[in-house]
Amino acid sequence: MRVSIIFLLLSFVVAFSPLTAEDSFRSWTLPKAVEILTKSAWVRQETFTRVVGGVGSGIQGEKEIYNTYFVRLISAEPVRQAYARVKLINVGYDQLPDEEKQRVNREIEEIVDLDVSEWIVVAVSFRSNNHNQEAGFDRFLERQSLETMKNRAYLSTEKFPRIQLDAYYPPREASVGAKFVFPRNLEGVPVVTPDDETIVFEFDTPGNEPVMRATFPVQEMIISGKLIL
Repeated sequence: MRVSIIFLLLSFVVAFSPLTAEDSFRSWTLPKAVEILTKSAWVRQETFTRVVGGVGSGIQGEKEIYNTYFVRLISAEPVRQAYARVKLINVGYDQLPDEEKQRVNREIEEIVDLDVSEWIVVAVSFRSNNHNQEAGFDRFLERQSLETMKNRAYLSTEKFPRIQLDAYYPPREASVGAKFVFPRNLEGVPVVTPDDETIVFEFDTPGNEPVMRATFPVQEMIISGKLIL
């Protein structure tokens, strides 16, 4: 089973300090970076549980299956910075030779400086305590395309319900997941403004589970008077 350092650290319980425009992600501690990736305004987790019969825990041999969807707004710079900081720590950046540091810096710049001026990008990854469920969902994401996802995934705000998907990218890294790309503007009008209360990502997942809805609080995404999305 693929396990990333990000998900192994989900058990960390740390106090989240609000970001400021002056924060440098290169100075973030690992717990702070993980907190942004797991408990910040740009991240939501949706867990569905069900009981199945057979060998396992429970009085009658039943077993509880936990399926958790991790939904992140990776168009938001703090999320990309957090991914970059985890990578820096994971590779032991401070101890690398100069030539290797330059290579890592180029990779980090590609993550942090991604041009998302026209797009809102939602990343979806999945974890389950059932290996078959997890592997099956990974295969599902890998086999999808823009055409097959158009009727499965939507973004909604108060002014623009069910915004159509513009692009879909299957997962390249387990920790990031599949990427769903939506327009930031429709007919010249921003789909999300600081006056909005929420932005909702809706995903019709495979199988018998309910439609997954991740609701993000817009007001908590405002840093130093600017909406970070």
